[in-house]
Amino acid sequence: MVKRLIAPGISLLLGAMLSLIYNPALAEVLVVVSADAPFSRLTSSDLRDIYLGRRTQIADGMMVVPLDQSEGTAARSEFYTHFTGQTPAQIKAHWARQIFTGRGQPPQALANSRAVVERLVSDTKALGYIDPAFLDERLRVLTIE
Repeated sequence: MVKRLIAPGISLLLGAMLSLIYNPALAEVLVVVSADAPFSRLTSSDLRDIYLGRRTQIADGMMVVPLDQSEGTAARSEFYTHFTGQTPAQIKAHWARQIFTGRGQPPQALANSRAVVERLVSDTKALGYIDPAFLDERLRVLTIE
């Protein structure tokens, strides 16, 4: 009797441990700007406020343009969960409220990390997040304090 209860419990525990070790949805994201951008760091609260539409400038008064990725991308999910503490569904609801009340528009959403990179290299005021596989010498990874 005890063996029959222990074996399924061990299988369940091993399955849970493996899902924590390898889960492609938990991919790392990098917050990046053009290598020519005049800033290299942001506070985590500034980053959160920029992406939630609460501010458009960084501490030195420079305007920044946040770039988003399309709904459903792994990078978008990871970014919002990690840097705002909100799920993609909560972010969607946030922007629905902002738009409905006339308090703002969401960041421009581009198709994927490749599209974000191409836009960043042509706009030194733009800020985005990408999958690390798309990092190249044309970009600078921001330090988030």
